[in-house]
Amino acid sequence: MRPTGRLHLGNYMGALYNWVNLQQDYDCYFFIADLHALTTDYADPSRLKQSIFDIAVDFLAAGLNPGKCTIFIQSHVPQHAELHLLFSMFTPLGWLERVPSYKDQQEQLREKDLATYGFLGYPLLQSADILLYKPEFVPVGADQVAHVELTREVARKFNNLYSPKRIVDGPQSPTPGFHVQTELDPDRLILNEPQVLLTPSPKLPGTDGRKMSKSYGNAIYLTDSLPVILGKTHAMSNGGQRPTQQDPGNPDICPVGDLHRVFSESYVDAHVRAGCLNATIRCDECKQLCGSSIFAVIQPIQQRRQELQNKPDTIWEVLQNGSERAQKTAEVVMKEVRAVMGLSRDLSAIHIPKHLPPEEREEESRDLSAYQEWLVLEPAALTRNIGELWRREILPPEIVLKQDSGEMWLTHNKRRVCVSAAFTDKNMNHWRFGVQAKSYEILALLCWDDAWKLHDFIVPQKQYLADWVIAKKQAGKGPLWLEVKKHAGHFHLRIGSSENWIDITDNERNYAIF
Repeated sequence: MRPTGRLHLGNYMGALYNWVNLQQDYDCYFFIADLHALTTDYADPSRLKQSIFDIAVDFLAAGLNPGKCTIFIQSHVPQHAELHLLFSMFTPLGWLERVPSYKDQQEQLREKDLATYGFLGYPLLQSADILLYKPEFVPVGADQVAHVELTREVARKFNNLYSPKRIVDGPQSPTPGFHVQTELDPDRLILNEPQVLLTPSPKLPGTDGRKMSKSYGNAIYLTDSLPVILGKTHAMSNGGQRPTQQDPGNPDICPVGDLHRVFSESYVDAHVRAGCLNATIRCDECKQLCGSSIFAVIQPIQQRRQELQNKPDTIWEVLQNGSERAQKTAEVVMKEVRAVMGLSRDLSAIHIPKHLPPEEREEESRDLSAYQEWLVLEPAALTRNIGELWRREILPPEIVLKQDSGEMWLTHNKRRVCVSAAFTDKNMNHWRFGVQAKSYEILALLCWDDAWKLHDFIVPQKQYLADWVIAKKQAGKGPLWLEVKKHAGHFHLRIGSSENWIDITDNERNYAIF
């Protein structure tokens, strides 16, 4: 809940009343959204701290129990802002601009400059608020379903980008240099796609008949005294009905009738309903009964509120303890998020070379079992990663290759080398490469087999030149296809659609060619 001032009946019945009930059956997190308050009230934060405290008092006075739920301040858990920033790296602007409340609030709050990134991005901050706790459900009213759907889209895109994949059986991929089919592993998704838990939100009009809102100046507040409430209900419109008190009315289309149905005891509601329909009750009597019913509901809250206000240290301790508890939960999720986005705070995913003899170090570097997650990368990224590993860990240090463009590299004497990588289909011992149709003097073909071992074949131009010339002409502006197959312990290379298979077994680790 945003700390933008005193809570009114709409806040209470639309959210807080339901939260008190939900804490009995769910592990709930309730927070005071001070960062969200700044999206619209950044120009004058002078009362923000006081509003935070007042909201906390209202939470406790209404019945939230810190022994049954977690109550905290949003900005005291910095993981909210961190996850929001990371989400902003991949969330399209169009997703934010289409949120229904974005333009609606700009219209309603024209006196404020809301042409800011913070205001545009507040639905994404909401997504971070939610997904940080891997919830099963988000309790909202029907008007907030669109915000939760955005959150589900963000979680879906994050998982598609970063959650672990698993290899599945399937047809050979037509993608150049990439022959493994993968899908999201449903048992290892990092973020949940939460479901909406629709909570009853009764129709609650303000004193002018519109939706109750602070910005409309039509609210009845939880802190209002009985005389104030009676004055507000007395001034309410009856919806243009009953021109004289002898004319019958319809409580179903009267704002006062709406409040009776929510706050009055059933016998009071029945009495005023019959009186309105039959013109046996005056509107001022109906409004007085309405005000009295409202006060009867909020008076216990006001009494508890008065007691709590005298214990400011206790209130602050509840918020501090809740923030610490929320941080522990949030940090578990953030560790996963940082790790998959390359921001982990330890040595994980960093290769530490061991002090082994060159031949042993080379063999160890050929074991790619620690890099299985590379298989979900796009072909260009897969080739880049394997190529970088090969040049750094396997290629003898005296051989230096300088990148020219794409997969073309140059030796110290300007010989053109094509470096490309591929993964084999399961148990197929078959690799397929798509490379640019250029002229190369050396092919460096990096074949990653299904035992997670890397084979590197260094093939000089003289072995493939005749077939290459024909295939290059056939390829035109498209990729030129190479295939490597293993059969009976030997590796063979085919260029394009040639029927000639070149035995390159002896070319494995043939670094003398450089």
